[in-house]
Amino acid sequence: MKVILRFIFLISLIGISANSYAQIKERVKERAKESSTSKAERTVDQSIEEVADEMINGVKSLFKKKPKKEKQAPVEKQEGSDYRSWEGSQDQDFESNQDSAEFDTQEKKSLSRYSNFSFVQGEEIIAFDDFLQDKEGDLPGSWITTGSAEVVSFDEIEGNWVWFNKTKGNFIPEYLKDFPENFTLEFDLMYDFEFGTYSYSRTLTLVFSDIENPEANLGWDGGGEYFNLQKLSNNYLGIEFSGIGSNGGPFITARKAVHTEKGLNFQNKFLAKHLINAEGNNEPIHISISRMGRRVQVFANEEKALDLTAAFQKDVKLTSARFFVNNYTDNDNYYLSNIRYAVGQPDSRSKLLESGSYTTSAITFASGSADINPESYGILKEIAQALKAQANKTVQIIGHTDSDGAEELNQRLSEQRAMAVKEALQNEFGVQNEINSSGKGQSSPVAENNTPTGKAKNRRVEFILN
Repeated sequence: MKVILRFIFLISLIGISANSYAQIKERVKERAKESSTSKAERTVDQSIEEVADEMINGVKSLFKKKPKKEKQAPVEKQEGSDYRSWEGSQDQDFESNQDSAEFDTQEKKSLSRYSNFSFVQGEEIIAFDDFLQDKEGDLPGSWITTGSAEVVSFDEIEGNWVWFNKTKGNFIPEYLKDFPENFTLEFDLMYDFEFGTYSYSRTLTLVFSDIENPEANLGWDGGGEYFNLQKLSNNYLGIEFSGIGSNGGPFITARKAVHTEKGLNFQNKFLAKHLINAEGNNEPIHISISRMGRRVQVFANEEKALDLTAAFQKDVKLTSARFFVNNYTDNDNYYLSNIRYAVGQPDSRSKLLESGSYTTSAITFASGSADINPESYGILKEIAQALKAQANKTVQIIGHTDSDGAEELNQRLSEQRAMAVKEALQNEFGVQNEINSSGKGQSSPVAENNTPTGKAKNRRVEFILN
């Protein structure tokens, strides 16, 4: 009976028109966002249900995020946190959103492949946005735009994401403004393209500028040659991510525009075929950008994609940043999450040696675990060097969390994260100091816990030399 039903479904799918197929795609997307309906409430025949689920899941896999890991079955959700079942294993860690009672068995990431990673996050967090406070289906509340986008979430990928589908326009986060001489900007970028199919454009460009009014020139076209031809401001720099491969790409491209001296304009390309391809669909890429005076460096995961020694003219004051998105078809999709804007170069070595203590939010962890994110390699390396210079001293490492989730769970999470940092310093960097680790959970906040930025500041690691 199941074989016959499966055959009927296959014949039906083959005969679906393009219009009907698009409708199914939309229904499947909606279904992917909803929790499973209780089988006790279903009235259809069990055999037909199983076959139908198989077929729908097959269709859904064409449009939905690929599973990255096995998750445990959810338990009843409590207000203010997001729980998954946990049986007390010492190998499992927990977190709500970033720091609450959400459990995961994700395999620990290795720091070794980041050994040449020179990026170090800014010390003082100016803004952090994970879009968890925004309503799904809406544009982020702190963004100004002429295009279309919405906040979405997925079953197999953590957090909320801003989804850019078929659209063309400027997207301006209000908190990306008044950049100093030295700052860092990070975000997670994900794409979902129909590789091998034609699209006139599938690009997302981050543009820094000295525009006087950040909300001005919302109709600016930054696509193709228009990037230079249509003046945005006197000085601007674009970091473009393109999913087009017909011109030898895909590329990550830097474009500098100086309209007072057009001879100083340039374009610098990084071939990104190994990062932007069909196999990489739905896999987040961590983008790290640092400005040090006139110099700008761009990293994609652990790779240095661009190193621009004269990205800006002397004394240029950057006032704003925007994303310009130009997606031509319904099959062109970009997603953004976890935007982190920080200033100041960490001087962990001097602070540890001179004052005997150092606290940083630049050591970050995977959501749902105490696994250290590999992009924390740079700051850990600096701390290790400082500790090696005082090898006769004992080190106390203290973990801190935000207030999301149950207090007792955050306490344990802070302890496990402090232990993870201790093990990384010893095993990855060869630190020989006697190291003790402990946690204070959510008990010692340094900022309010009612905003994503405040929570990011409270998620920190403290070092004390004795």
